[in-house]
Amino acid sequence: MIAGRGVVFLHGAAARREVWQPQALAFPQAQTPDLPGREGRDPPQTVADHVAVLRPVLDGARVLVGHSLGGAIALQYALAAPAHLAGLILLGTGARLDTAQVWLRRLDAGGDALAAFAEQSFAPGAGGRLTRKSLAMLRALDPAVARADFAAAAGFDVRDRLGGVLVPALIISGTEDRLVPPRYAEFLHAHLPRATLVWIEGAGHMAMLEQPQAVNVAIRNFLEQVTER
Repeated sequence: MIAGRGVVFLHGAAARREVWQPQALAFPQAQTPDLPGREGRDPPQTVADHVAVLRPVLDGARVLVGHSLGGAIALQYALAAPAHLAGLILLGTGARLDTAQVWLRRLDAGGDALAAFAEQSFAPGAGGRLTRKSLAMLRALDPAVARADFAAAAGFDVRDRLGGVLVPALIISGTEDRLVPPRYAEFLHAHLPRATLVWIEGAGHMAMLEQPQAVNVAIRNFLEQVTER
């Protein structure tokens, strides 16, 4: 499993699988699917809908790694307590993703909401190259898919159900995350029964791109622990 066999990485809202490129290189046997809607079909409108479409992939996973909306999908799936699942890795996510409402309103108001989203996806001073690359990905995505992603995230709330997540969970949060602030990670840590919290100092929401080595070390350490169980 250290090479990633049985590991599935789920990206966040308005993104694509490319955001996991540093992790795909570090864990070459892992799967990094695009979330539904990118293939031209109607995008799911809820997290539960995402789970339903992705079920063939999720049912083959031993460890789910979810970022932002992907973390919500991982949590929703884990609440069914599938026996094959050995662990969760939750990066830049929460039991509730109400901050997505802000981006729904900004998209509906017009203007260049995507540029603001790309800028806030990274810690201040993270570098223009990452922001430009992120913005290019956002602009290439069908606007209806981006909006559906934000709507699914905004409607997600399992705060009162976290006790039903029975597997070990690693929570990773950038200390400078401006989209899903660190308090969301702290809530997960306090309410998931078997949780460990790792901070990525100075990283923003896209910690896996800003500080891939630190994120990969945390993932690898967790996979080693899961393997030993």
